[in-house]
Amino acid sequence: MNEQKHDMTGAWALNALDADERAQIEDYLAQDPEAAAEARSFEETAGELARGLEPAPPRPELKDSVMARIARTRQLPPHAEQDADENATPSAPAENTHRAETQAADAPAADSRDAEVVPLDRYRSVVRRTRWLAVAATALLVTSVAGVGLWSTERAAQQDAQETIEALQSAQEDAEQEQQMVSTIMASDDATQLTVPAESGGALHLMYSRDQEAMIVQAADLADLPSGSTYQLWLIDEEGPHDAGLISASDQTVRMEGEMPAGAQLGLTVEPAGGSEQPTTDPIAAGAL
Repeated sequence: MNEQKHDMTGAWALNALDADERAQIEDYLAQDPEAAAEARSFEETAGELARGLEPAPPRPELKDSVMARIARTRQLPPHAEQDADENATPSAPAENTHRAETQAADAPAADSRDAEVVPLDRYRSVVRRTRWLAVAATALLVTSVAGVGLWSTERAAQQDAQETIEALQSAQEDAEQEQQMVSTIMASDDATQLTVPAESGGALHLMYSRDQEAMIVQAADLADLPSGSTYQLWLIDEEGPHDAGLISASDQTVRMEGEMPAGAQLGLTVEPAGGSEQPTTDPIAAGAL
C-alpha cells in the first residue's frame, strides 16, 4: 500500500487528487520524511513550471456547450404530484394535444439520457488535473531530452579521454621499445652511426647493428610534403628495394629489424600517401650500410 501511495506523490504535488486521496497521502508523508522531501521537491518544480506558463483562456465553444447542456438537463427532481398527473389517463382531446406537444418539446432531452451530468466543481478539478499532468509530462520530456543530451556529451567525452589514454599508452610503448633497441645497439660490438643528407633538405640519422639485426632511423628537419604524399624508406640489396617503413613527420623515428646484407643501402623516396610496393621516384637520400 505504501508503494501505491508513493506513486501518488507526483499527483499530490500537482494538486490532482480528491479530498480523500489527498488526506491519505498527507498522512503517509507525515510518516515518511524521505517521501515527504521528494513530494515537496515535486511541488516546488511544478510551481516553477507553472510560473513559466502563459494563462490559457478557455475555448470559445466551451461556454456554448455548457449552456446547451444546462438547457437539456433537468435541474431538480420532479414533484410527486407532477408524476401522478403525468401518469393519469387524459380525459379530453385537449389533454392529448398538450401531451403530444410536451413530448415533442422534451424529445431532445431523450437523446441525452445517456449523457453524464458533471458537477462544475468536478469539471474544474478534471481540467486542473489535466493541465498539471500536461505540465508534468512536458517537464519529464524536457528532463529526458536534457538527460539524453547530457549522457551523449558525457559519452563523447569519455570516448575522447579513452582515445587519449590509448594514444599515450601507445606512445609510451613505442618509446620503451625504442630505448630498448638503442640499448641493444649500443651494447653490440659492431654498433654504427651514420648521417645521410636529403636533397630536399634535412637528413636521416642512422644507428644500427648487423649482429643484432636492428636499426633506428631518426628523421631530422625533412621538408614538408604536399597533401597526398609521404616519405618512404627502402632497404636496397642485390635483390632490389624492400619497404622499410613510412615517415609522415619531419622528425619521426622508425625502427627496423631484420638482416642487413653487406653492401646494402638505405634509401628515401617520395611516394603517394600510404606508400608504394616499389619506388616510383628516384631516391632523395641514400647511404651505404
